[in-house]
This record gives sequence, structure tokens and C-alpha cells, in this order.
Amino acid sequence: MKIKIKAYIVLGALLLLLGLAGRSMANISGDAEYVAAAGQQSIYKLDVAKARGTIFDCHLTPLTGSTRRRVAAVAPTIESIGAIESATAGKYRDRLAAALADGKPFAMEIDRWVEDNCVDMFNVPKRYQEDQLAPHVVGYLDSLGRGAAGIELAMDDALHMYSGEISVYYTVDALGRVIAGAQRLVVDSLEKPLGGVAVTLDAKIQQLVEESSKELGKGAVVVTEAPNCEIRALVSLPDFDPNRIGEITQSREAPLLNRAFCPYSPGSVFKLVAAAAELENGKAGASFECTGSLNAGGLAFHCFDGKAHGKVNLKAAIEKSCNCYFISSVRAMGAQPVLAMAYNLGLGAGQEFGRGLYSDAGLLPEAKELSGARALANFSFGQGTITTTPLQLCGMLNAIAAEGVYSTPKLIAGLVSEDGELIPQQPVTDVVLQAMSGETAKKLREYMINGAKQGTGAAGAPAGITVGIKTGTAQTGIFDNGEELCNFWYCGFVEDGTGKRYCITVLKESAAKDGGATGRVFRKVAEGLASLDTSS
Repeated sequence: MKIKIKAYIVLGALLLLLGLAGRSMANISGDAEYVAAAGQQSIYKLDVAKARGTIFDCHLTPLTGSTRRRVAAVAPTIESIGAIESATAGKYRDRLAAALADGKPFAMEIDRWVEDNCVDMFNVPKRYQEDQLAPHVVGYLDSLGRGAAGIELAMDDALHMYSGEISVYYTVDALGRVIAGAQRLVVDSLEKPLGGVAVTLDAKIQQLVEESSKELGKGAVVVTEAPNCEIRALVSLPDFDPNRIGEITQSREAPLLNRAFCPYSPGSVFKLVAAAAELENGKAGASFECTGSLNAGGLAFHCFDGKAHGKVNLKAAIEKSCNCYFISSVRAMGAQPVLAMAYNLGLGAGQEFGRGLYSDAGLLPEAKELSGARALANFSFGQGTITTTPLQLCGMLNAIAAEGVYSTPKLIAGLVSEDGELIPQQPVTDVVLQAMSGETAKKLREYMINGAKQGTGAAGAPAGITVGIKTGTAQTGIFDNGEELCNFWYCGFVEDGTGKRYCITVLKESAAKDGGATGRVFRKVAEGLASLDTSS
């Protein structure tokens, strides 16, 4: 009985479709132009699917085109429409009715395979997954299938080199209606191996960071691998679905903005730069008595919560993040050594990865701006006019982890041939320099490890793993319901079981309170990196 009922439903649907198509034909059957055109024939090309080069991670794991979708190419006849209607249980009835009335060949994505000779089915690559990895790096396409952002834009020419498509050619009359009984030709160039572009991201690390960072809400996380500063993961929050760009542009949260490339006040993380300058200039060693506040230019500057740290040296000042120590230290050194160290560590310089893909330069104040006592005091602990990007801070950390050698962060590994061979490419921006001595870098790592064990970074330090941490809270001067919004930082390095050293920068943007979120994210990422097998 159930089989008969189903048959009646399908028959009724077909009669409905036939009636709609018949009414459309009746409307035009008396038209003299239609009668004249009926004797003319031409070829109609139906574009079923298009693809372009693949974006791969550093292990040549595809980041795009790794999933498939079912697409039907249909010459709208009673037989073909009926086959789809039956296979999909009427799910696409309205669209099929319109297509049958129109009479022109069409392609549509459907959720089931149709086994019928009158319908051509194709299993084609889907450019982006539902939960697309690294959308801010991968980017997205415009309505014409060209790169509009991210690697899609920066490497558009290279990705276009490996384009392919599936097309079906039909014999039609002058109005585009398929000639009954005519042959159709399928041309498929998607089957050949496709090359593309490889980035330095590691899909496993990217997945780990994306899963670990959701609670930030708004912010960024960057992971680089020392010593060469390859970017292994880059997350900007909120993220977006590249399949739904039209909807996303309406969001007030600006999800398309790559926050890892945007400038923010670094807060106390900048103290690492001042500390490096102090060590390099032989000024470290003297102790300082912190009373919780210090006058500079007639203005009182305070340590966090006005807490007095007592007698501290450089090691203790980093551990406790003592503002007063660094105000005093930078005042004694002068601005120039700190500015020079900041420049050597990549701050104040933008970075281009390719066309339309670049990181903001941020802002380093000029020496004359720092001639005032107040401006210099703010600068000494990362406040005032100075701004840096999460990526720049990760590059700074990478130099500390790499024995003092600064390398510009790397994102594009090279091109991938049709045979799957990686062809390395020279970065657009490529700077390698000894920013500080190996001994200075070693001392900073020791101080950061101490800060992770018993200092401000202890809450985010995983147990049993070698990590160094420097935290920071940067005021923004923006208030919401009477509370000032701040940018919260958790930055450091971690060593995995194989001896690899990764640098991690975590930013929670514009929040009244952190609630421990940045520390928890840092800990999850560090724990994952220490145990993750990234060999393939």
C-alpha cells in the first residue's frame, strides 16, 4: 500500500509539472517569432562547475576543495524532471516546475545521486567547507570566481593557472530550448591533478588553535615556529563562513577583519623590548624600590592595582610586570635604545605577503615625541601612542626563542605543481638579522619561564611543560557602561616533546574584563602543541 501511495504522489507531481509547462508553452505557441525560431539550432553551453588551484598547508594537505558536492546537469524534459522528483521525494519541486516551464538546461546541487540516463550527475569539489579552516588566511572569491581576499587574492594568478571546469553542451533552438533526442557532450577538465599554492599553516595546529580560542569572542591568536618564524596557525575572531559572504558584510562585529594583522596597544608585553634594550646596553643588574607609583612629568603612574612590589631587579620586574621599574629603567636609558630594539624586532614596519594581503605597520613614536616625561613613561610599558599587531608580537617572541635572530613572519611556502611538488618561493618581505645577542635572548627566556612559574603568567601555564609567558593589559580609553575596555594579552613560547619551539600570541580585544580567558586559551594551545604530532 505504501508503494502505491508513493507512486500516486510522484504521478501527481509530474502531472502538476506537466500542467505548468503546458500552460507556459500555450502562452507562446502562437507567437510567430517562436515558430520561426523553432527551425533554427545552436549549441548551448551549460557551466556545471568550475574550480581553481588548491590552497595547501605546509604538509600539502588541502585547505580548499577537500569536500565534494553532487550537481545535476539537466535538460528539462518530463523524463529528467520526473527522475529528480522521484529521487529527491519532491524536495526541489518548485524549482523543477520553474525549470520545466523555462525549458532551458540548468544545473543544480542536490543531496542525492540520481540514477537515470536522462540526467548527468557530477561529484564536484566544494571550494570551502562548512567549517572552513583559516578563513582569514584562505580568503574568499568574488561573484566572478576571482580572488577577493586572503591567499585567494594574493595568489590569484597562480591559482588561476590550475583552473578546470565541467561543461555540458546541448543542441537547442533559438530560444534556448533543448532539441528532443539530440546528443549532448560533456567536457570535464576537473579530473586532471590540480596544483596550487602552499602556505606555512599546519592544518593540525590551525584546527587546535581554532577549537581552543572560541571563548575569546573577539580577538586573535597567532602561532609561529622558531627559528624561521613560519606562521603555523592564525585565527581571527569572530571568524566567518566564506560560503556566506553576503550575509557576513551586514554584521556589526566586522568578522571579515583580520585582527591578527591589525594594530593594538601592546601593554606590558612591550616590556620585553625594553628589557632586551636594557640587557644589550649593560644597564641590567641594579635593583629598584617599587612603592606602587612613580611620578613622571607631574603625573603619577601606578603599577597594577597600585601594588607596591618592593625591591625588584629586571628578572623580578618581568615576573611581576612592574610598571614603575620600567619607567625608571627607560628614563635612565633614554628612548633611543628601546626604539632601536623595537625596530630590530619588526615593530613599526608593515609586512606584505602578496597582492592585497599585508599586515599593518602599527605605530612606533618618534624620538622627539618621547622627549616628554609622560610620553616616555607610557612608552616604557607599552601604552601611549605605540601600537603593534598580534603578528608582530609573535615575530618579537620568535626572535627571543631563536637565540636573538629576528626573521620576518612567513605565510606563503611556495607553489605546488600538478605533480604535487612544492616549489619554494622567496617571501615578498624577507628580513633576517641579529636583533639581540644570544645571551640576551637566553636571559629573557629564563625570565619568561620564571614568570610562567610564579609570576603574572602562572594562571595560563600548563603543568609539566616548558613555557615562558609575558602578559599584558592595555587600556583603550573607550568606556562602556562606565567601565573602560581593555585589550588583554597572553604571549610566550612552548617547547614540544621533539625540541620544536613555538611562539604563541593571544589577544582578547576590547573587553571590560578578561575573566581568565586569554590564560585558558594560551594553556590549551600550549598543551596541544606540546603533545601534537605535526609530522604529516
